[in-house]
Amino acid sequence: MLEASLGTTRLLARPGDRRLWLLDAGTAALWDLQAAGWTAAPLAGLLAERFGLAPEDAHRYLDELQAQWHAAGLLEADREGGRFAAAPTEPPLASPPATAPPPGAWRLAVADRAVSLAIPDEGLRAVLAPLLPHRSGTDPGASAGPVADQLTLHGAARHWTLTANGSVLETGQGMDAALVATLHTLTELGCRPAERLLIIHGAGLVAPDGRGLLLIAPGGSGKSTLAAALNAQGCGLLSDDVVPVTPSGELLGLGLPLSLKAGSWPVLRDCRPDLPQAQVVMRYGQSVRYLPPASRAVNTGVRAGLVLFPHYQPGGTPGWTRLTPAQVLQRVVAAEAVIRDLTQAKLEALARWAGAAPAFALTYPDLDHALALVRGRLAATAAPG
Repeated sequence: MLEASLGTTRLLARPGDRRLWLLDAGTAALWDLQAAGWTAAPLAGLLAERFGLAPEDAHRYLDELQAQWHAAGLLEADREGGRFAAAPTEPPLASPPATAPPPGAWRLAVADRAVSLAIPDEGLRAVLAPLLPHRSGTDPGASAGPVADQLTLHGAARHWTLTANGSVLETGQGMDAALVATLHTLTELGCRPAERLLIIHGAGLVAPDGRGLLLIAPGGSGKSTLAAALNAQGCGLLSDDVVPVTPSGELLGLGLPLSLKAGSWPVLRDCRPDLPQAQVVMRYGQSVRYLPPASRAVNTGVRAGLVLFPHYQPGGTPGWTRLTPAQVLQRVVAAEAVIRDLTQAKLEALARWAGAAPAFALTYPDLDHALALVRGRLAATAAPG
C-alpha cells in the first residue's frame, strides 16, 4: 500500500492504481494499528475506552469502517493472512521514437512535446491554420530537430483519415468532425498519462506576474468562459479544458484554441469581438466556436501560484473560502482528474503539489463578479514587493 501525509490527513493508494483515499487523523490511527497487527477486539476496546463508547457501538463502528475498506479494495488479505496486497501495476504507455517531420508538415509545440501535423488538403489546412500556432520547415527560425509524434490528416473534408505515427486513429466525413478529431488527438498527445503526475480537468492560465493560475471544475461549470475572459484581459493561456502536470509539479500549456460553447457567446461578446465571426462547429452534439487565444499561448512549464475552484451560482452572493490541501485533492479528484500508474514517488509528489499553492473555492453570480474575485485573490496572494 502506498501512503503519504497531507497535513493531518493520510493519503492512500495501491501501486499501479488510479484511485486515492483520504483518511482523517483518527481513522489513519486505526489504519496504522490494524496494519501493525491489531485485531478487532483490542481495536474496539481502544475505541470504547478513548471515546466512552459502549462496547457494541465500538464493534459496530469498527465493522462498518473495515467493510468500507474492504469494499474500496484497501484491505485484501493475502495467503499468509492479513497483510495488504498490492494491485498489479499497469504497463506504461509507450512513446514512439523521435523522428524527423515529413516535408511540408507543420511543427507544433504541444505541452513539452514537438509534434508534426501534415495536412495535404488545402481546404482542411485553411480551417486549421488560424487556430494553431504552427511553424513550417521553411519558416525563419523554425527548428529542424526531430518530433516526438507525427500526425497526418489524409483526404479531404468529404472523407478523411487521421493517422498518428503511422497508425490509423480515426476516419470520418465532414469538416467539423475532422477539426474536432485533430484537436482532440493533439490534446491526447500532450497529456500522455504515463509521463504526467496528473491531468487536471480545468483551465490553466499565466497571470501577468508570471504565476500559474488554475481554474478547476467539472464540465459545464463555466470555467472556459472565465478563462476566455481572463485571457482577453492579459493572462496567458495554457489550456481551457485540461492541463497536464509534470512529475515536478509544473503546469504545461497545450497551444490549442479556446473551445467556447453557445451559452458563453453572449457573455464574451464584449471582450472577444471576433467571436461572432468564428465558425460554428458541432462537437460531440454541441455547438462550439474555436478561437485562438487573445493573449499569448504558453507552452513552457509554470508553477501553480493560485488554485481556484469556481462555482457559478445565478443570484448567489459572491465570495471565497480558503481550502486545505486535503480539500484541494478531494476537489481535483471530484473534477475528474486523470491519475494513473500510481507509485510511492507519485503519491508523495501529489501530496506536495496539493499543498504548494494557496487554494480557494469561489462562488459568483456573473462574469464581472468572477473576474473581480480572481483579481482579488491574485492580489492578496502576490509575493511582497
